[in-house]
Amino acid sequence: MGWDYERKEERALELQESIGKLLVDAGVPESAKEQTSKELLDSCIKITPPEEKEFLMEMITMHPSGRGGGRSTKPGNITLNIRKLFEAVSSGIFTVVSVTQMPWAIPFAFILLWNSLWKNLEVSLTESEAVVLWVMWQVKNNEKIVNADDIKPALDKHAEKYERDPLSNKDIEFAIRNLKEIGCIKKSKEGTNMWWLCEWISPSYR
Repeated sequence: MGWDYERKEERALELQESIGKLLVDAGVPESAKEQTSKELLDSCIKITPPEEKEFLMEMITMHPSGRGGGRSTKPGNITLNIRKLFEAVSSGIFTVVSVTQMPWAIPFAFILLWNSLWKNLEVSLTESEAVVLWVMWQVKNNEKIVNADDIKPALDKHAEKYERDPLSNKDIEFAIRNLKEIGCIKKSKEGTNMWWLCEWISPSYR
């Protein structure tokens, strides 16, 4: 039994197309979506191939109890690394989009992709979630822990720097609840007022 690299390439193309659409939704110009989606895929997403299916024609005798079971092929995995995403944005890997003007746009597309891969259709995401997540990654400590008290002051500085309307405490609370719901952040064991930033997720596909 080998690995289905053809399906891996198909899935990569499907992902790149999805990323392109989400980038446009996030505010990236249509002219930049193809190059930026490829850069995002190459820098922050790893795809492993699923196992090839065996096509056999044979007579099967099954034990009445069902013992012995059947063999299932292993699915492929899509690993989204959010730490690499923020490092890529900060280091200027994205050549077409000016991240100095809209550094939250690519993370917004990324968390929309994250959400869609988990098929979590109950959560409605907005740009606010991306801005909150962006700021949380700026104020985290070495263990990827964020003190909730640091979020609002950092967001206010961000809003002033980029001439945006500041987010209210209710806006921030709602954004954090959505980020927790889709698995971008988790409650930290360090304390009730602390959040832990998830570095990556790895949904599977066939």
